[in-house]
Amino acid sequence: MERDDFYQSVEQQANLADEADARDATAAVLSALGERLDETRSQRLDGDLPAEIGDHLAEGASGRDRSLDEFRSHVAERTDRADVDDPDRLSRAVVGTLLEHVGEDEADALRARLEEYGYDAIVPESGPGAGE
Repeated sequence: MERDDFYQSVEQQANLADEADARDATAAVLSALGERLDETRSQRLDGDLPAEIGDHLAEGASGRDRSLDEFRSHVAERTDRADVDDPDRLSRAVVGTLLEHVGEDEADALRARLEEYGYDAIVPESGPGAGE
């Protein structure tokens, strides 16, 4: 998968103004996600993504116990360009694109992990990245 394809998908799914907004949203969401996931899971996902995108998963300490509200705040704080009136919308677009572009086993494992965390609101129920 190409970096530009990833950003284009995020831009379309989140209805963002341009690719710069998609890059900003991707960085914010994946860094927050990477901090919540354990290091092993982040590394597996990172391996399926273009380096520039996957690197966001490895930023900061991993395994932080954050509530969904804390995750949302983290996304809003780290988003400089993209409209964060709805951090769940941005997160669903990024997570949906991520799920769409990793292997099926990794996608299933990530969905299960996000459910365990109580992060159901950021997992798309339909469209790209949605589970069967």
